[in-house]
Amino acid sequence: MEPQDQGPVSYRVVGFDELDGSAAEHYRRQRRRRLLLFVTLPGLLLGTATVATAYGTGLVGSDDQTECAPITRPAPERDSFDIKLLNSNDTNGLGSDVARELTLRDFNVVSVGNADSSVYVKGAATIYYGPDGRDNALLLQKQIPGSKTWNDARPGDSVQLVLGYGYDRMVKEPEPPLPAPSEITLNVYNTTWKEGLATEVAGDLKDRGFKIKSTGNDPQMTFLEDEVAVIRFGPEGQRAAKRLAQQIDGAQLQKDDRTSTKVDLVLGNTWSRVKPASEVPQVKPYVRPAETIQLPCERK
Repeated sequence: MEPQDQGPVSYRVVGFDELDGSAAEHYRRQRRRRLLLFVTLPGLLLGTATVATAYGTGLVGSDDQTECAPITRPAPERDSFDIKLLNSNDTNGLGSDVARELTLRDFNVVSVGNADSSVYVKGAATIYYGPDGRDNALLLQKQIPGSKTWNDARPGDSVQLVLGYGYDRMVKEPEPPLPAPSEITLNVYNTTWKEGLATEVAGDLKDRGFKIKSTGNDPQMTFLEDEVAVIRFGPEGQRAAKRLAQQIDGAQLQKDDRTSTKVDLVLGNTWSRVKPASEVPQVKPYVRPAETIQLPCERK
């Protein structure tokens, strides 16, 4: 027999208070499960994130958790390793300026040049080193704020300093002392009519520790009619020239474009003598204070 069409069916919403027996108990259990899921699941997720955050920040941890502490150790001597310097910055002469300053600070810069056009260092500088040069790189890093070190596994203990576009300056240090006479090489030239004057003055300065390279008439053929003496020097020899000037009253400093540290003492027509030794500042031995470096932190 085929089912007969009963016509449209209408539904009425039944309130919970109208249920009784097993139907009421069934819906009570279902409501409790939904409520428990609603409260527990977000709490569980929040709690998991909170615990993870606590572990990450060190608020929660096991009893044997230790802090990462940097290790401080004596630094190597500044002149005990070689530095190859490259400039990737577009500031002309920056490499030479930094090399000169590092040399004044007793570092040993063996070469200066421009980095290849493919090299780009955004920060202040990058210092490349190998396994034997880590301490040297860390010492050099202290001279340039913002510089980074990079282990490229190069052999030996030398390092390569590449200046970047973020380079600003080196750290401030006390003005280094002037070189001692024994560290200064000079030529003594005569422009007067007095024969043998250059040899005589050179002997006096040699007795005070200066290294004499050559003596004779001035190769520039100058005539210093009213001058006592002129001390010629290049950018690398400025400090040596200042030390030499302490020996002579009235000497004039004259900077030229020579690239060596050697200086020339050119005697003028009003030359008299070198100052008595008692009137010359005594050279005190300079001892650089001991330095330290910090190794990357390690777990205790």
